[in-house]
Amino acid sequence: MLTIAETSGLIAAAVVLVQYMLPAAIAVILVRSAGNVNSAVTWSVLNRYIANTVWPHLLRADAVSNRYVSTSTKVLTWTSFIGAVLLVLASVLAPLGLSESILPGAAELIEFQYVKDPSPWGEVTMPRPNFKFSRYCEYGQTINCPGQYQGIYMNWTEEDGNRILRSFETDEHSTINTTIPRNFTEMFRSATSDLGNTLSGLFDIQYRRWTIDRVDIIDRGQPYVRGKSRHIESMVQADAILLKEGLIIDLRSNPGIGFRNHTIPRGLRYGGTWSEDITWIEPVTRCADTNLSVEVRTEITMKSFASNITQHVIDRGAFTDLSYLDLESRPWIDNQTLDLFAHALKAARMHNVLIAASLGVTLPLNGSTKTVPPHPIGTGVVSSIDLMSMKTSQLRGVDGVPPVIQVYDFNDPNTNSSNSSTSRTSTFIPYYPDGMNKLIALNYSAIEHICQGQYELSETGLDRRATGLDYPAIQCGALLGAPVDRVEESLSASSYTGVQMVQKNLYVCATAYKASIKTVRFRYNGTEAALPGLEVMDIAPKIYHNNASMPLWAVESSGNRSMNFDPLWGLVSKDYETTKGFDSSRSESLWLPTSPAMQVSLAQGDGGDALAATGGLLTRLAKLYEPWLGEPDYSGDMEYALYQRWARLSQNQIAASQIPSLILTNYLAAVLVGTKTSFTSRYVDWPASMAVDDSVHGVPSAKVEVYRRIIQYDIRYAIPSFLVLALLSAALAGAIWSATTASSIVQVMQRSYNQTSPGRLATNLLLNSDDDATQSPKTWIAAHGRSRLAFGKVIVPEDEWFCKILEEDGPDSDAAAKTISEAAEAERGQLLAGTAH
Repeated sequence: MLTIAETSGLIAAAVVLVQYMLPAAIAVILVRSAGNVNSAVTWSVLNRYIANTVWPHLLRADAVSNRYVSTSTKVLTWTSFIGAVLLVLASVLAPLGLSESILPGAAELIEFQYVKDPSPWGEVTMPRPNFKFSRYCEYGQTINCPGQYQGIYMNWTEEDGNRILRSFETDEHSTINTTIPRNFTEMFRSATSDLGNTLSGLFDIQYRRWTIDRVDIIDRGQPYVRGKSRHIESMVQADAILLKEGLIIDLRSNPGIGFRNHTIPRGLRYGGTWSEDITWIEPVTRCADTNLSVEVRTEITMKSFASNITQHVIDRGAFTDLSYLDLESRPWIDNQTLDLFAHALKAARMHNVLIAASLGVTLPLNGSTKTVPPHPIGTGVVSSIDLMSMKTSQLRGVDGVPPVIQVYDFNDPNTNSSNSSTSRTSTFIPYYPDGMNKLIALNYSAIEHICQGQYELSETGLDRRATGLDYPAIQCGALLGAPVDRVEESLSASSYTGVQMVQKNLYVCATAYKASIKTVRFRYNGTEAALPGLEVMDIAPKIYHNNASMPLWAVESSGNRSMNFDPLWGLVSKDYETTKGFDSSRSESLWLPTSPAMQVSLAQGDGGDALAATGGLLTRLAKLYEPWLGEPDYSGDMEYALYQRWARLSQNQIAASQIPSLILTNYLAAVLVGTKTSFTSRYVDWPASMAVDDSVHGVPSAKVEVYRRIIQYDIRYAIPSFLVLALLSAALAGAIWSATTASSIVQVMQRSYNQTSPGRLATNLLLNSDDDATQSPKTWIAAHGRSRLAFGKVIVPEDEWFCKILEEDGPDSDAAAKTISEAAEAERGQLLAGTAH
């Protein structure tokens, strides 16, 4: 499709073509109709007309010759010719530089309005309930959360000879009060509730779906709301930024979600662009390559429809520089300087030690051994192997539970003896010289717990750490990627063997949540007042000029005690920097704290209360490497587009790190929703309500750069025009100078033109006229303009005479002219006939 500029250029080209072709065509007709006998003034007019067409140049006439022409005349006439050519180019090219664009103009305050997501995401999102936010603490027990003391305590009781921790009521008013205390409410609204603030706080992140529950001991039997989980759709194959009801979902290389109840500017014909600061949750994963692969060989048997599947562990250097001492570890103390890759790498080395024990490989390898031969295995590697899929799992190793490593077999009296031939270490000491506890991973569960950052290991696997800023929530597991080396079966009947082989790399990964503020650039196209007209142009970390400008994060702390509650966290104002019972950090981001929800046995799909920002995030992280029944299939086995993305990301440990983060992002998007709009003007009152009472439209604090229709010009297309303008300027300057220095230049030009016109020149010479050569055209036309001039060699070059004047105004002049013309035409016809023969 042609643009306006291209159309204008074509029109200009057509006009130029007509401008030259029309006079040239008329000149041909004039010459044909004029013959060789005309009045003197007719010959002058005819000569002037032909001279103004392209015919003199095409015919290489005397008037365009360069021989014996004065230098000044030659230079000036060539300059005029070049100018004419440039003018043609300018008239065609100049319009091509024009373009019409829709560009952002000056920023201004524009009213915004809420828009509902027309997709299933909008339909599945339930209206906000007119209930207070509920908070429930103490997994497996019944006790009030911090800040609420309503007479419910825990006590040990004897039941059937067993000591059991039970809750009991101190009086008839005792209850579990799920209301969030006023001081907590004010604290976590302090940094996000001012007018036009687009950041989402603790109470702006809610469950997408909810249900009502009732328990007699909770809120004295009154109904309360808790979160509900439901899968909506798989989006991880999109590799794009999506806008869904209440969320910005980034499914590119750094997956994450931003919380925003979507609004668009009103009354903009062409739309606009603006930026907002958005609270962002990013599932961050780092994977370490175990340098182990699983090779799966499938052979279709000829005697049955069954397939013969064999699996081998392929060593790619997994056991190099490895020893049993790699099973020992210090507790992690990286806290908010979390190094997830270090966690994953340590877990991968521990994992490989146990794999070596399962395969009967003695560590360390001798100096000449780099890799061990392929080892056949059963179907117990991580999980059952699918040929064309990706799989995440808890660490399981090879063929189930690893054998006892004799070095750390504390039941063997020879284990720590110097006489033991299998001893690799000195007498085991359960702590380091500096007093730090020494952790030993003798099974895969212990590896996971060390990777998570637990300070001590127990048979129950419970995390004994306190709750607070220094204890980020980390989940670790295994990832068996999609095939990286694939030998396809030939489709040719002559070469078909029925054998297919794939190789899949095994990674150990560590995942955590990072909360931050990101600046999101939006663009609205203005075509319709609907969410599809809104798009995200860019997502970038918010820039801070100094430490004081960074956000202040607060995390609920249990001090030095281990308590079973999901800690509150979020943005707070500087007034709460030293609040008792909370840790605070002024930083660009926050690694979200751990909680009992991270214990897989306690995690659940639905929320235990209405605080989605706490348990709603952590329960999903806890289940990341151990999908439970009812969740969607992310293996790629049933969806080829998903398989293709997994295949691209399974090539190395850096790319593979995106896989768990993408899955977790999809999980979170289905569960959570943001309720904060760009024009929210309400404070979170106490008790904090889940209901959203914002108006459907309002004016945000951020200004919109309104798109306007703008005509632009590419100056490169104006170069011929500038050259023509330069020539014109020079010519005008020369003309002014000539007119100034020679006052009679106009008269000289008139006399020169008149005296060299064919009609006047012929009559003056042939009539031997003594008339004044400077007489005006009017005088000359009256005197000689009607003189009949005949040019003998115009039509028939062989005529003996060149030019003669017929009797002027005589009765026979017309007849004579007719006779001469007829004779000339006849002679020309004879010449043409002779040429044909």
